[in-house]
Formats: sequence, structure tokens, C-alpha cells
Amino acid sequence: MIKLKLTMVLLILALVSNAQNVPVTWKKDFTGAIKWQKVSALGHYLVGTSDALLYVDPDTSKIIWSNPEFKNLNEDDVSQVGNSPLISVNQGTTVTMIDPFSGESKFDSKRAGINEINDQMIMYNSNAILVSGRTFNNTDILILSSLTNGEILWKLEDDFGRLITASDVSSSEILIVTLYNNYKINTQSGELIWKNDTSDANEELNKMGALGGLMKKAAANVAQDMDFNIQFYKNPFEPIFYIASEQEGRAKTNGFSSSVSNGGPTYHTTYTAFSLNDGNRLWQKDLDVNGKMGQLYFHEKGLVILPDDDRNTKINLYDYNTQKGLWGKKGKGIKIKGGVYDYLEIENGLILISKKPNNKNYITFLDLNTGSLAFEDPIKIEGEVLFGEMTPSGLLYMTSSEVNVLNISSGKTSIDKEIRTNPSLIDQNEDLLYAYDNSSSTIKILDKKTGLVSKLGDAINFEGKESPSSISIRDNGILISSSQNLALVDYAGKTSFQTYLEAPREPGIIRALRYAQAIRAAYIGAVSYAGAAAYQSAANDISKENQAAGAMVSGIGMVYQDLGNQATDFAKKSWQMANTRLKATKEADDYVVILSEVEKTNYLMKVSKNTGEIESRIDLGKDREPSYAMDGVTGTVFYQTNTNEITSYKF
Repeated sequence: MIKLKLTMVLLILALVSNAQNVPVTWKKDFTGAIKWQKVSALGHYLVGTSDALLYVDPDTSKIIWSNPEFKNLNEDDVSQVGNSPLISVNQGTTVTMIDPFSGESKFDSKRAGINEINDQMIMYNSNAILVSGRTFNNTDILILSSLTNGEILWKLEDDFGRLITASDVSSSEILIVTLYNNYKINTQSGELIWKNDTSDANEELNKMGALGGLMKKAAANVAQDMDFNIQFYKNPFEPIFYIASEQEGRAKTNGFSSSVSNGGPTYHTTYTAFSLNDGNRLWQKDLDVNGKMGQLYFHEKGLVILPDDDRNTKINLYDYNTQKGLWGKKGKGIKIKGGVYDYLEIENGLILISKKPNNKNYITFLDLNTGSLAFEDPIKIEGEVLFGEMTPSGLLYMTSSEVNVLNISSGKTSIDKEIRTNPSLIDQNEDLLYAYDNSSSTIKILDKKTGLVSKLGDAINFEGKESPSSISIRDNGILISSSQNLALVDYAGKTSFQTYLEAPREPGIIRALRYAQAIRAAYIGAVSYAGAAAYQSAANDISKENQAAGAMVSGIGMVYQDLGNQATDFAKKSWQMANTRLKATKEADDYVVILSEVEKTNYLMKVSKNTGEIESRIDLGKDREPSYAMDGVTGTVFYQTNTNEITSYKF
């Protein structure tokens, strides 16, 4: 065993020695001491020094902008604003949002008169930032700040409690939903087109005058820290929107409601319909449904409400005008196991995915024409469903732990022994799905047309107590990899190569690399049909070390989608940069970067996905935790070589 390990070490030494050193792209001295550096999801290379915050051209080292107002910041003081490209700088109680392209301030909380920011949203169609919070006088405030020049377009001070959501109705109008009120506002002038109460409760509080105002203020203070469930839905057929609110207790029947059943809390959800044109309520009475808030589907005949309750629940179709239930005995709905947490729309119906408190998950088919469930019993599955696709062989579904195919007609699964895997270990093309099966340590092939499963090659086990964490389809085979291992199995089932590089002894050194790789995975997943599930897995990994980074990574797909249909200058720049990086991801898909320690020296190594050989290396020295940042999309590495010097390399 010792002899085998020594042989492996000698082999790695030989491979590293034969690899070429990556040439220096540029080396730059900064005027202040470098405190930190990082690459944003969109590719902006930011450097924080004792003198300023800088945006540096990653290819040339040219300083595109420098802001001395933001000197001596900690890395945690600088972050992306939600899923947007905007950069937020936090200095005590002052928050500044800056355009990463120009460095210009687009929002300054102090100048805007806001003491505490609660929420912010980028309204791309309006080319503005919507901010909600509290003034220095402790009043609720909504502010719309222009992304063109950073000017405040308008302010709204009102007792609204908390921002729930906002939606661009057009390029000149915005709909804002808050805890207490709904507003339709002209985005440029700030003119209030209409305002109404979100719920009956708010209307009653308003009638109570000063006492009601005090009660609202107290509730709003509590609401800032509460995790409550209020959702906004827009009718795709009519200028109507709905607000759903989940509450504890049962739906009121004959004036009676109960908050406890079978020893545990129960819930109900109220739905209120509003006219988008004038804000008026369209129903005399709210639609009140038992169960936690789940999914809502707009059918041509009415609202299909699918509660997500801890218990068996009822689903129903409610008439748009009368709220009358149209399904089940006497219109009281159809019983279903568990609560519906997702659905997939297919021809003539919905594939419903439900779950019970014991983590048992089920799939069933809802026929929208008849208002009935097609299966006598729902199909029990392992794990939560993350993705579904209709194929010639049936419903191909992927959960957090398995892959299988469901025959919609018979209600039976096609694969006798399901493939035990997870989303990051699945890749597919139009005809075939490849998955690493954890139960057999082999690659399985699922033919989408026939539903048949076959095995590709023998079992593959990784060194260093690692398990495969990703898989990808390549021209010369199927590649599986982890942080320190990679192996390629050709389409004849032969293992072309298996490479292992020992991990560094200090786990902290790998953080910057994992951050870069997670962003790269997000871009790859942004255009993948099953992308959301795949790069969500990467986001979960990075979240263990950096929660903010994980949240940002998981939103890449949404960023890409949000920017795609916008015409404003800021959105165009953001889209162009995201698109450029997406293309770069596709073009640089022939290698993986592995961090390894060899004879107490840390190396970033470029390893070929085609041959498994080390093609080149970057020497990060013998420091226990060298300071470096990496752009996983372009393969650029920024290594801090002394207090005020950064050296750049590009794989």
C-alpha cells in the first residue's frame, strides 16, 4: 500500500514537472494596499484597496474606474444587488448602489433620506431601482431611482408595511403590492394612478382612525422580520391580478374558524381579485380555501387552486366570476395525497407533484377536461421532483435522488430499478440521458424514445474518498468529475483515463476556485433545459462557505432571462456581457482547473477533459492560504504577489 502511494506521488510529480507554466498576462502595482479581490457573476473584476474601490479590466489591467469614497472596505461590504449586475456598497447605515460599468452612483440611501433598506428590486423595463424601507423619521417609504442618472424619480411615504412585489405593467406604469396597499404608479412622474387596500383587514384598520394607524405601525414593525407567505399572480387572459395570503386556521365556514386540527396547526389561503385598470376589487367576498398556499393554474374556465398542505388536501377549479367550485362532489373539490408543491403542464392536463409530512412524494395526472385524477393511486417516488419532460416513452422525471419514466396511461413507472442519482450527475441530449448511478457506481443510459436503460462501462470509484459531483456529454465519451478527480468513459464503455490530484491540506485555499467554478456551472445551466436543477446543486455547495455567493449563483439563470427581453441601456449592456460570457463558457469547455498541493507548493492545474493530462499550471507558492481570485468563465487567475501587486495569468 505504501509502495503504491509512493508510485502515485512520483507519477503526479512527473506530470506536474512536465506541465508548462502559464505565462504572465500582466503584473500591476496598485497605489494602496490590496485588501481583497473578486470577480462578479457578470465578469466585473473588482479590487478593494486601502485607497479606493476599483474596477480593473481583467485583460489589460487598465483601471476603468476608481472611487476613493469606498476605500478600505471589507470584502463583505461589497455585494451584488440581488440577481442584478448592480454593486451594493455598505458603509455603516449608508448603502450606495453603483453601476459596475461606469462606477456611477445610481442610488444613495443617505441622499434619498432612507435610514433602513428593507427590499430592493431592479425594474429593467422602467430602467430604475425600486427601494423600500424606513425614513429617519421611521416612516415607510418607497423610492424609484433612475438607472440613467441616479436621480430620484419619485418617493412615496405611506403606511404600507412591507413591499411584497412589484411588476412593470408597461414602460410607463408599475404595479406595487405591499402588505397593506396596492399601488399603480406612473414610473416617470410618480403620479398615483390608483391605490387600494390589499385586504379587508386593512380596510377595517383604516376605519379605526388613529388607533388603527397605531395597530398597523406595530404590525408593520413585526412584519419586517416575519417570514409570511403572500403571492401575486397576473391573469394571462384578462387585465386582472390576484393576491393570495396564507394564514393560520381554517377557512371560515358559517362564521367559524379553527386553528388546530389533529393536534397541529392548520392553514387556509385567501385569494383576492383586482382590476389592473382601476384597482377595484372584482369579488364581493374573498375566495377562502383550506390548506397552505401551493400552486395556481389559470384555466380558461377558472382558477385551478392546488394547495400545498401538510395533510391530504383538495384541489378545485373555481369560476372566475362566481368563485363556485366546479370539480368533485357538489363542487367541493378532489382529494389528493399530500400538498401540491409543483406541476408540469402537458396536453389535456397537469402532472401534479405532491408531498406528505413524512417526506413521501407522489406523482399523479390531473385531467383538466374532466376534472378528475387519472390514476387510482398516485405514484410514490423518492425525493422531491426537480424536473420533468414528456418523452415518447412517458414522463421522464428527475428527483433529488432518482430518475425514472412514468407511463401516463397506466400510471406505472417504466424502469424496474430506478437510477439512483442527483441533478448534478445527469446530462442529456435530445435522445439520451446519461446519469451516474450511485448505487452501482456506473454510468447509466436512458433511451428517451423507448424508456430502456443500459449500462456504459464498469464501475468507477474515485480516489481521496471523493464521489463524482458532475457529469457531461463529450464528443469522445462521458466525463465524470469531482474537485480532485476526473474520468472519461468512451461510448464503447472503455475507461479512456482516470486522473487524480491530491487536495491541498488547507481547505480554505480552495474557496476562491469553487466560487469561480460555481459561477461557470450557473452559466452552463442557464441555457440547459434541466439547468435550474443542475446549477442549483452548485449553488448549494458554494453556499456552505459563502451564503451570499450561493444566492447569487442560483440566480444566474433568472438574470439571464430577465435581461433578455429588455431595451434599456443598462439592461442591454448587462445582456451583452452575460451573452459574451455564455459564449466563452461554451468555447472553453475542453479543460477543468484542479487545485493541488505538490511538495508543499500549491498549483492551479489545467487538466484536459479529452486526455486527463495536465496541460499547464500556475504556481501559487508555498503560502498556506494564498490570496487569489479566478474567473471560471474565462480561465483568468489573479494572484496577489505582494501587498500592493497583482499578477494575472490566463489558462
